[in-house]
Amino acid sequence: MAFFTGTKGSLLLEGNTIASVQNWTVSTTVSVLNTRTLNQSDDFFEPDGRNTSGNCRVLYYDDGSGNINSNNASTFINKVIKARDGSPGLGASLLQGDEAGEARSSLRLKVDDGSADGRYIELRVIITNVTLTMSVGEIFAADIAFQGCGAPTFVNI
Repeated sequence: MAFFTGTKGSLLLEGNTIASVQNWTVSTTVSVLNTRTLNQSDDFFEPDGRNTSGNCRVLYYDDGSGNINSNNASTFINKVIKARDGSPGLGASLLQGDEAGEARSSLRLKVDDGSADGRYIELRVIITNVTLTMSVGEIFAADIAFQGCGAPTFVNI
């Protein structure tokens, strides 16, 4: 019997491993409908919908290349935090620079179990929140929250 620790976990965004992820969490909730009728005394439930969401913490670093987009935190940050698009009085569109509908990203939450692909959940997500954290004595980090769009595309848990 094997137990897995954080050193066995990884996260991939658009197929690229995010090397500086400190942690990730994913949660799936199924909502139910009560189908009890007037002549029944006990509740009966039917599944109604499923919601998957999660978060992760990515450490910000500089690889020395001079390319701000070469680090993992910038990859996530640039999905949400964008500069003005040049139009006076307008903010940046979430789709700015992307094809329509490409606000979604492919995210794979993986546990390396020694097999070729490991155990994982892969899903399309929208990055819903990015919180930048800078504290004395701590590494600059980005806390990222995401919301799943539809059913997971692959599950191998």
